[in-house]
Amino acid sequence: DSHSMSAPPPEATGVAAATDELKALGIGVVERHCSGRVWPAALTLLEHLTRDDRCLPPGARVLELGAGTGYMALKATKRRPDVRWCATETAHEDAAERLASNLEAAHAAARAETDELHQRSPPPLGENPGSMSAGPPTDGFFFGCETEKKKTSRHKRVASSALEWSDAARSPLAREPWDVVVGSDLVYGEAGARDLATCLAAMLLPREEEGEDGISGDAQTKKKRRKPFPSCFLAQTCGRWGGYGYDAALYRSLRAVGLRATAVGGESLSDSDEMRQHVCVFSVAPSLGGAEPGASEDEAHHPLLRAQRLRAAAEAAAEVGISEDDRAAAEAEKAMQEAFLSQ
Repeated sequence: DSHSMSAPPPEATGVAAATDELKALGIGVVERHCSGRVWPAALTLLEHLTRDDRCLPPGARVLELGAGTGYMALKATKRRPDVRWCATETAHEDAAERLASNLEAAHAAARAETDELHQRSPPPLGENPGSMSAGPPTDGFFFGCETEKKKTSRHKRVASSALEWSDAARSPLAREPWDVVVGSDLVYGEAGARDLATCLAAMLLPREEEGEDGISGDAQTKKKRRKPFPSCFLAQTCGRWGGYGYDAALYRSLRAVGLRATAVGGESLSDSDEMRQHVCVFSVAPSLGGAEPGASEDEAHHPLLRAQRLRAAAEAAAEVGISEDDRAAAEAEKAMQEAFLSQ
């Protein structure tokens, strides 16, 4: 709606407060890793998802990509105890292991707080007095979440699992009946944009499920086994690095696999030519072909192409009346910036 589209992204104080909440659970940030800290986009997406039940239907089964510290999973399930959440991370640089450790620390903190409150005065039957936490045992639901299957106490509101985007179609998680797929600030390079699109295609695009023997049945059986695709919400900090970020790479990668991102929250800055960072929330769904805006209209209006569009306009304006030497120097500087960002 218009209110959500004009809402500013969280201030830095929001990130500081989130970090303090994690520290209170014994979870520290790891500044050197993107997955080891809380980012503003996660706060924007959290607010978008939990402001009402339109994004997260009652009892929704949620798969989070690139969950990082686990902050959004913990906060979302605290606000919505009915929601069941599987947070995932890559195994690269111990990100998945760190995520699992964070969630276990939160669960331990919840148990300790619950025990202390019980000692003071037993709560009414069924009431959960815990603070931001992984929550007490609830109904089992965690499908293919590998980390949770290895534990004796499986039935928590938040589970975790390793997931490699480039191989997502082979993961047991791709065969589970998710209602919602979410993620924030997931793209930091061209390859990452392609891998994310590959993962989302595995999770979102309709496909026939195979039988136990690995062979699909007749057309009628296939129709019965066809899975409805879940809804998907991604928050992206657009306009990073002076317009040399990877918004356009995400746009192209999604289109290449038959998916489309539509702005539904955060800041789109559609009426501004100011080059600055802004968090935009996108709904990602299968493309509808002729019923959607064409490439030329996207070039002029799509938020993921905004920074590229403004950067190109600024470069064109700067070239007016520029000397050949200055033009060569500008091209060399541009090449150095692009080489640095591609590392």
